[in-house]
Amino acid sequence: MIDFPVYRNDGVKEHMRALIDLKNIVARQLPKMPKEYITRLVMDRKHESMLVVRKSSSPSKVIGGVVYRPFVENEFVEIAFLAVSAIEQVKGYGTRLMNKLKAHLQKSKVKYIVTYADNNAIGYFKKQGFSTIPRMPKHLWYGYIKEYDSGTLMDCYLNPGIDYNDLSNELKKQKAMLLEALKKSYHFEIHKGSEIEQIQKGIKKKHVENDLTTEKVFNKIPGLTASGWTLQSYIKSLYTFKYKVIDIRATVILSLNNARTYCSSLITTVQAGLLRSQCILTKCPTTLKS
Repeated sequence: MIDFPVYRNDGVKEHMRALIDLKNIVARQLPKMPKEYITRLVMDRKHESMLVVRKSSSPSKVIGGVVYRPFVENEFVEIAFLAVSAIEQVKGYGTRLMNKLKAHLQKSKVKYIVTYADNNAIGYFKKQGFSTIPRMPKHLWYGYIKEYDSGTLMDCYLNPGIDYNDLSNELKKQKAMLLEALKKSYHFEIHKGSEIEQIQKGIKKKHVENDLTTEKVFNKIPGLTASGWTLQSYIKSLYTFKYKVIDIRATVILSLNNARTYCSSLITTVQAGLLRSQCILTKCPTTLKS
């Protein structure tokens, strides 16, 4: 069982022990961050921490958490640290923690969450709804939080109409509503990608070169003709993709050769008199230009 309690430095022994465990996790996950600075913020009475606690073990074990400072008057909080123990990562705890934090902050009428994210954390925060283009009015946060040159300012708006405790079901409802609206406006059918993969499996290498095989594949793929595709446009798309890949690879090779002086013989023709031994071995010399 996983619990998400919110603790602060209130002198309670159980809370203090849990905060120390969280401080150690943050220090291990952020080895370049000074431990004194981590300790000062985690134990600061102006900061709060939401922890990820596994209750099934005895005693309960802290496996992660987020440290933040509320600015309730300005309707935002600043995340200082967010970390999950290394052995517990890639299990969804980071996403669950963020959703629980959003639901908790909604109760105090907070509208925004801001943080300075390093390059390794930007991807995670984007998945949680954060944006690198600030949406919160600058006068609400400017002068209240410390600015970092090495971090990227990101913020997230907390929509009061979303139940973040049940976000997965909320997304399923929105998807169902969108599909229902599309069905009323357009006539379409939904086909599983696995069906198309099974049709194309085993003949990918030869269906571009064999027109009969290409027509066979085209006729079997559901929805192509209904969406306006023709056999000619399908064949053209295959060839376009094939030669676009070749063109990209050739461009990369050419740029790498240009960057190396010892590859100049691949770019321009070498005079026969300079390399007579090579001319004996290479009967038909060529260059990338030809």
